[in-house]
Amino acid sequence: MSSEKIITATELEDFDEVDVVEVLVSPGDKIELNQSVVTLESDKAMMEFPASAAGIVKTVSVVVGDKVKQGDVLLTITSDNENNKKPKETVNDKPQEAVADTTNKSEENNKQQQSKISHTKARLTNNDSAYASPSVRKYAKELGVDLDKVSGRASKGRILKDDVNTHVKKMLSSTGTESKSFNYSLPDFSKFGEVEEKKLNKLKQVAAQHLHHAWNVAPHVTQFDEADITDLEMARKQLKQQVAEQGGKLTLLPFIMKALVKCLEEFPDFNSSLNHDITALIHKKFYNIGVAVDTPRGLVVPVINDVDKIKIPQLAKQLMEVSDLARDNKLKPSDMQGGCMTITSLGGIGGQHFTPIINFPEVAILGVSRTQIKLVKGGSDIEERLMLPLSLSYDHRAIDGVLAVKFISSLKNRLSDVWTLMI
Repeated sequence: MSSEKIITATELEDFDEVDVVEVLVSPGDKIELNQSVVTLESDKAMMEFPASAAGIVKTVSVVVGDKVKQGDVLLTITSDNENNKKPKETVNDKPQEAVADTTNKSEENNKQQQSKISHTKARLTNNDSAYASPSVRKYAKELGVDLDKVSGRASKGRILKDDVNTHVKKMLSSTGTESKSFNYSLPDFSKFGEVEEKKLNKLKQVAAQHLHHAWNVAPHVTQFDEADITDLEMARKQLKQQVAEQGGKLTLLPFIMKALVKCLEEFPDFNSSLNHDITALIHKKFYNIGVAVDTPRGLVVPVINDVDKIKIPQLAKQLMEVSDLARDNKLKPSDMQGGCMTITSLGGIGGQHFTPIINFPEVAILGVSRTQIKLVKGGSDIEERLMLPLSLSYDHRAIDGVLAVKFISSLKNRLSDVWTLMI
């Protein structure tokens, strides 16, 4: 014989109404005890509601979009009494009272199991899905995280907020080479006229990936200013011949590098990198400066180590040597590692200000443009001064605007006081 049983919504006393977001069974389905039959969602959680009995689904009383409350009927089932019959007693069987007691305990355990809430699949994109609660899905959406790419550590692979954070940290700590192409589509340009596709060389491909990663990972802010280098230029011209006799070529760059190192000493947060968890700055106790060099193959950034220990004439010579190696494609990988901060100069080309992209994982980069003669008011007089445009880009996660202004102001002052750079 079979009997009919009604499955009602329970454990909803704390909610006025909840939404039915998924119906997991249909009439005629055979279900087991505690099998999930519908998925309910409140403004705080998503839960799979379990069946309180096993049997065959007769009718389903709810559809997706309905709202239910405590005691509402969800479905009816027919259960086979043969499954509930007690086995025949033998000499070893327990007394009837003991069997009844065991049955009551079993029913109580079943009720406890029914009250357990689990999170179900949440549709994210087209045909992709992931186990996550509404709050986790909202959090992932705010961070721009695709939950289908996140590994869940909870029961049945359910994704927790900590799993999203771990995924983000992993992405931030990557080198940027995990993305071999950019996710956008292009029109067929050949429909509009003749086209030719020119493949990027390996150097430019690697640079493109690195810059793409740096721009997406680090929130860039750029501070613009100008430094009065009138006196510095006079000193450079006086030392130019002396440096040439030692085999070097004296440009403004060695002076800028020395000034930059003194600023890094003054503001150690600029001489740092964020750790993987974005919870601390790794301060560096050395001063290695990268210098962007234009070569026939593209830009490369050789690093000059221990700039704080090198005098300007020797620094000028070392810069010329490393630039020649770069243009001749003779730099070793170790020559381009270990930088603290990078300088990129457009002084030989033109322009005034620009937004250089940080050489990640460094937290700042200094852009230098072509000098200009400007009329500047000094006291009661107006005089011509040689001004150097500066563009300081920095990672806003590590450095705030106030510190950046202090840094570039200090750099301006040091470039104006040339003799302190000679020490």
